[in-house]
Amino acid sequence: MYTDTEGGNKMKKKLLVVSAVLTGLLLTACGGNDKKETTKSEDGTIAASQKIEISSPAPLSTLDTTQTMDKNTFTIVQHLFEGLYRFDDDSTPIPGLAEKAEISEDGLTYKFTLKDNIKWSNGEPITAQDFLYSWKKLVTPATIGPNAYLLDNVKNSKAIRNGEKSVDEIGLSAPSDKEFEVTLEQAQPSFLTVVSIGWLAPQNQAYVEKQGKDYATDSDHLIYSGPFILTDWDASSDTWTLKKNSEYYDADKVKLEEVKVNTIKEENTGINLYQSNELDLVRISGQYVQQYSDDAGYVTHSDVANYYLDFNKKEGTAPANIHLRKAIAQAIDKDALTKNVLNDGSKPLNGLIPSNLYKNPETSEDFRKFSGDHLVHDVKKAQAEWEKAKADLGDKIKLSLLVSDDDNGKKISEYVQSQLQENLKGIEITINAQPKNNVLQTRKDKDYELSLSGWIAGSSDLDSYFNLYAGESAYNYGSYKNTDYDKLITDARTVNANKPSKQFDNYKEAEDILLDQDAAQVPLYQSASNYLINSKIKGISYHLYGDYFNLRTAYLED
Repeated sequence: MYTDTEGGNKMKKKLLVVSAVLTGLLLTACGGNDKKETTKSEDGTIAASQKIEISSPAPLSTLDTTQTMDKNTFTIVQHLFEGLYRFDDDSTPIPGLAEKAEISEDGLTYKFTLKDNIKWSNGEPITAQDFLYSWKKLVTPATIGPNAYLLDNVKNSKAIRNGEKSVDEIGLSAPSDKEFEVTLEQAQPSFLTVVSIGWLAPQNQAYVEKQGKDYATDSDHLIYSGPFILTDWDASSDTWTLKKNSEYYDADKVKLEEVKVNTIKEENTGINLYQSNELDLVRISGQYVQQYSDDAGYVTHSDVANYYLDFNKKEGTAPANIHLRKAIAQAIDKDALTKNVLNDGSKPLNGLIPSNLYKNPETSEDFRKFSGDHLVHDVKKAQAEWEKAKADLGDKIKLSLLVSDDDNGKKISEYVQSQLQENLKGIEITINAQPKNNVLQTRKDKDYELSLSGWIAGSSDLDSYFNLYAGESAYNYGSYKNTDYDKLITDARTVNANKPSKQFDNYKEAEDILLDQDAAQVPLYQSASNYLINSKIKGISYHLYGDYFNLRTAYLED
């Protein structure tokens, strides 16, 4: 998290910050209604100039909030678009554009009342109709977004996105400009957490329709509901600028006037810029963590994330062979990966769900501990499975591994390549490195055999991970299908939503099917985020969900 120059904290001549992005922890639905935000104290004198620069590891994808998918973009989204609720410094949902939420005793009805005088960045009022429009847009088949499943628990929403009902039948209404009501199918303790992410931010229908196909293609065709606005950005930009939104209802809490962002893929480049006083915040990993961990500006946070190896299980291809998948799953030494290759605070992961996502409210047991380890590293078992796979695939096969072209993608892919080729003789791995946004599109196009991927929690919902492999999920790029798995995760999300122990049993059985029986994914590690940050930047928040860091209340100290 924080980074500085060698030999101590030198005064920066120029300020910059690195971007990151998205995810979460357990919060109960009734918990966010009247909680007050704890504000970081301002111990020093605020500098006269509140302009910084930040770096991003990848360009932005899309800023249409109904379509945004990657966590890098979501970090920026969380600065530009605020919804009904947002997160405080402890990642607890608190009212954002909403003044309050009244939740029925059975947990099925949420009545949100909007704040007075909230406005878009162009000065027009933000109304309940803006939420009604964006939420409907998210699930309407013609405009559906990849995160439409997040509203599956809203009455009729799943049937709507599947084309079985009209969007007019959705359990949403806006009785007045200040009232927005939601009816759920089942009680959902994490609902306010889901609502606090930019995917459910409002959109102004008249504005969106006036822009037409140009909406959200660049910063000139967007209006904003959050603490910052965007300038100098289009879909091909490697640089862009955040500026304080003067129309934001809480603008007096926003101290930074300008945040410039540069896309910097190479960590070494970012660190050099930081050391030459051109960056105020840079994300670091691996050897750099060890090198700078004693620096006064070093900060580290554990992510609620799963980085994993995914298979395209298209029929007739080598990865469709279950014995090959089991061989690969057990051939990779995750301890050595995290300790010797990453060496950045990441931990080995032997399950779909990372630690600290969700605890059983009845027993306080974390799901990861409850479910245990799945298909752990065992070279002998891996080689036995490879022998079985050879019966169908032959003694030699070549597989392509899709990865991002950044430092971590390079290190991890080369390690996986080495492990598989050394432990499973006859397998050859070729590395297909692409820019991060290209990797995402290539996965969506199902144009891969193996891929290194990551999923960071968007909320405390266990289902947000299990949904990756649901038969009809927009994220099920590898074409996994198991009806028993689908039934278990559906039961966990619906009939057992308010029965934590039964829900845990459902999800544990589903995890066993996914990982032990079908080896649909190979969990590799739970990541950590490490930064070097100019010590004069104060008030940064590090949320468990939604973004890696947030600058809403950040400021420069004199």
